[in-house]
Amino acid sequence: MRQSSGLFRLAGALFLAICQHTPVELVAQGAAPSTYDSLARTSRKAYDWLSLSSTSIGHRLTGSPQGRLAESFADSLFRTMRLDTVYTYPFQADAWSRGMVKLTLGDGAGSQHIACVALANTPLEALVDAPLVDAGNGLPEDLERIGDRAKGAALLVNIGLVAAAEGVPNLHRSEKAKLALDAGASAIIFVNQVTGGVLLTGTASIDGALIPVPAACIATEDGASIRFRLEQGVLLTARLEMRNQSERVHARNIIAELRGTDLAEEVIVVGGHLDSWDLATGATDNGLGSFSILDMARVMSEMPFKPRRTVRYVLFMGEEQGLLGSRSLVDSYRSNGELDHVRCMVNLDMSGNPQGFGVGGPEGWHKALVPMCERIKQLDSSAFAGTNSQEVWLHSDHQPFLLAGVPVIYPLSDLGKHIYGCYHSSCDDIHLVRPEAMTNNVRFVGALLYELANAETLPPHFTESGLRDRLVKAGLEGPLRIGGDWPW
Repeated sequence: MRQSSGLFRLAGALFLAICQHTPVELVAQGAAPSTYDSLARTSRKAYDWLSLSSTSIGHRLTGSPQGRLAESFADSLFRTMRLDTVYTYPFQADAWSRGMVKLTLGDGAGSQHIACVALANTPLEALVDAPLVDAGNGLPEDLERIGDRAKGAALLVNIGLVAAAEGVPNLHRSEKAKLALDAGASAIIFVNQVTGGVLLTGTASIDGALIPVPAACIATEDGASIRFRLEQGVLLTARLEMRNQSERVHARNIIAELRGTDLAEEVIVVGGHLDSWDLATGATDNGLGSFSILDMARVMSEMPFKPRRTVRYVLFMGEEQGLLGSRSLVDSYRSNGELDHVRCMVNLDMSGNPQGFGVGGPEGWHKALVPMCERIKQLDSSAFAGTNSQEVWLHSDHQPFLLAGVPVIYPLSDLGKHIYGCYHSSCDDIHLVRPEAMTNNVRFVGALLYELANAETLPPHFTESGLRDRLVKAGLEGPLRIGGDWPW
């Protein structure tokens, strides 16, 4: 009924426009958000497709048979829609996959096996037997505290922050691994901060290359037990053995476009990563975002009007292994001049039930976003709060766009501890996903795309000095330098 009433309203508006000689395109654009929302709010396609992928494909690790199936599945879904073009962007990558890993602790009198998982981009073969040293949160000050004891040691490092001073920013696990390597560690044992024996994976490499020492993750309960023994003065050694695989593979970003009308040469990119880690099915990271984008494209393609600017839907592969697909695409856009046409990039990574939007852009972007959020709120104020933010962050597919000066936008979501606790772990499966969270992704992100695509004007890209100042102000110079991504 909602769908029918929305189309009846649009038909009536078009009839009046013809009778009154009002430009039909202007009337259609004005009706776009409410008509789109009438269709989007009744759809469960995003959830149904994700559920099918979770049961039929499983994980979506780049370079794996399952990853290739996921690429083909997304490509096929795009091709069932009334989009103007669907294509793939192929790239090559060194794809890591796990083999065996075993961690044994010794105290001189006996040994104990500890459950663990290897982090990605760790050595193809390694066997390290080294004294275990507690490096706390693995931040520069922690490594400075232990000094030369880090050399040749197996360092125990928290993934999150434990007992840190208020306001201290955390670092990505790959940045902590780089600091540990620079300090001379022979192995790195990360401690997850999620209770319940949850083990976490993810890349330990800042650039996608294999790191020279083994790195693994253990549960928070085991970490606490080990630390208690160290605090009691027990000298522990860690024997960490692993065997993994890595090979050069071909992967594909899956891309579709809904071409604009009078401003078709200007492009709004909406993207999210399709790939996932292999411990589960990646339902929340990032099935939530990528399959919502697929349904967004479907609903927008069924509308009886087109946006003024071109909307480009991009499903990236290789995000989990170092933003491989988005880095490659942005490099291509730089070389062929396409980057100048991309007005902004909207990134969906673990988003659900968005309550507003954040923006990382130069002067004017936040000011433009606020009234857009207010208009979207009018569609359903009970489900969308219209909040906004200017926070800038890293380690998702928006990062290469941001570092190229392109303004980036992201939904503001709070999925809850039960979901964030399963991030990169064996419990990230479809049982965590609520269908309405994906429906609201489609509704509110799609409404934002209409706002962006139909705006009379949009603010510019970052200037080089403006981007530098913004990154410094956000405290991102240090992490970007550690990762080798600082542009200056």
